[in-house]
Amino acid sequence: MKRISPLVSFSAGLLIVCMILVAGAFQLGKSRRDTGSSAAAPAASVSTLEASANDSAVETSPDPVITLSGDAEMTMNSEDHFIDPGCTAVDAQGNDLTASVTTESDVDQNTPGNYSVTYSVTDGNGRTATATRNVHVVQRPADPTEKVIYLTFDDGPSQYTQKLLDVLDKYDIKVTFFVTNAAPDYQDMIAKEYEAGHSIAIHTYTHDYDTVYASEEAYFDDLNKMQDVIVQQTGVKTHMLRFPGGSSNTVSNICPGLMTRLTEEVQNMGFQYYDWNVSSGDAGLTTDTSVVYENVISGIQDCDAAVVLQHDSKGYSVDAVEDIIKWGLENGYTFLPLHLNSPAAHHPVNN
Repeated sequence: MKRISPLVSFSAGLLIVCMILVAGAFQLGKSRRDTGSSAAAPAASVSTLEASANDSAVETSPDPVITLSGDAEMTMNSEDHFIDPGCTAVDAQGNDLTASVTTESDVDQNTPGNYSVTYSVTDGNGRTATATRNVHVVQRPADPTEKVIYLTFDDGPSQYTQKLLDVLDKYDIKVTFFVTNAAPDYQDMIAKEYEAGHSIAIHTYTHDYDTVYASEEAYFDDLNKMQDVIVQQTGVKTHMLRFPGGSSNTVSNICPGLMTRLTEEVQNMGFQYYDWNVSSGDAGLTTDTSVVYENVISGIQDCDAAVVLQHDSKGYSVDAVEDIIKWGLENGYTFLPLHLNSPAAHHPVNN
């Protein structure tokens, strides 16, 4: 048998050891690469879970909550003022969303019927809530026919109108304002009159007789301008008016037959016009508050339903109102604002 040289044996052993070391190093590197990959995988999984959790939170977050102010079912007489009580809104975290609420309404306060007001709001997650208020407009009952006082005021608003509103509020008396644009700085008083529950009606935009009564076209141009101011201040159109100087005026003679035509035309257009059967005399006959008071009280006693003419552009006339109210209440009278079915106290037409 041939013997193997010790040198050869040593070389073969060294080769085997090297091969073992190389294999070990390869296996170690692979193990480390595998470990690194597996460590990154959980991180990706955590990110995915967080995204899923956020999506789930949005999907399961409660809707915003709208709370109506006042009753969900409202009933009102036709021609009364509908003033929306509004609502409040919060999101699921209690954050106030009231300022973001939008409102849609089809309420026609002048026409009996069933209407609705819908409120909507959307939160930061895009979730939307709505709420609805039902409004039932019923036919206004007829006014009493005896011992009724309709206080009416022309030519305002003015610097005296706020004082008048304070007196009326003190006694909870509602009246009718036939408004003009004679003092544009006081336009905002029309909104205050309306919000206080008074009737708002057209008198004239310019109160310039030569302009208003130049022609039918001129009259309706003036009327429409005043209607626009009223809508701007109240949000609604009025269907009531008083002609400058009343329907019996003769200043309109610059256009022969004009008042005869206008009194018919405005009614055909859905308006009612109102004159008066009690004059305070504050438009040229007196500037004395006590005389204004006596004129009104005397005139009321001659009428079952008194439509009183005063001017809130006259401070001395406004000063008489509180005593007129006191006298009326003490003597069993009812104070009402004018409505479309109220006495119109029409005058004979002279042109």
